[in-house]
Amino acid sequence: MLNERDKQRQRRHRKRFEARIDAAAMVIAINSYCLKPALLNMILAMLAELPDRIRSRIHLYGIDHGEEDNLFKDLDFKSYTKYGVPFHHAGLDGQEDLSAHYAAIDVLIVAEDNETGLNAVRYALSAGCSVITKSKIADKINLHIKDRLKVIDQPCALALSGHIAALASKRRKFDCALASAVI
Repeated sequence: MLNERDKQRQRRHRKRFEARIDAAAMVIAINSYCLKPALLNMILAMLAELPDRIRSRIHLYGIDHGEEDNLFKDLDFKSYTKYGVPFHHAGLDGQEDLSAHYAAIDVLIVAEDNETGLNAVRYALSAGCSVITKSKIADKINLHIKDRLKVIDQPCALALSGHIAALASKRRKFDCALASAVI
């Protein structure tokens, strides 16, 4: 009989296998509702700033809520052709499908500082992911999980790459998800 931590790991491996993502990859996700051209450009510039040893482990993951397919296609093409960083475009069938996607990722970037962004951050943190978001959202999060939360208020590729590099050294914390980080 599997315990809850082992079930989470199993869901993670299954989802990564389905998406053809290497088990050692650092998966960085973006939700379609916050993918604006400015964020797209910052992510591409961040890839340029990352050291090769980290960039070679990155796999981008787009969670599509059915809003912005063209920007994902642009990110997919540019991230791979310019930097060799693969991209997985995942459609969202329903809210219950979101937990399977969060199981596959390591870091979620949330650029929206509204209720939708706050909910995405809460859900990602409770699933054990790390998050990069704005201070307006980070200020509403419990302190016991702040080590997995990085803040970026101004579009800055260097700051974003610094956060990604810092999070690259951290392993996925399944215990955080088990600790019910409901915020």
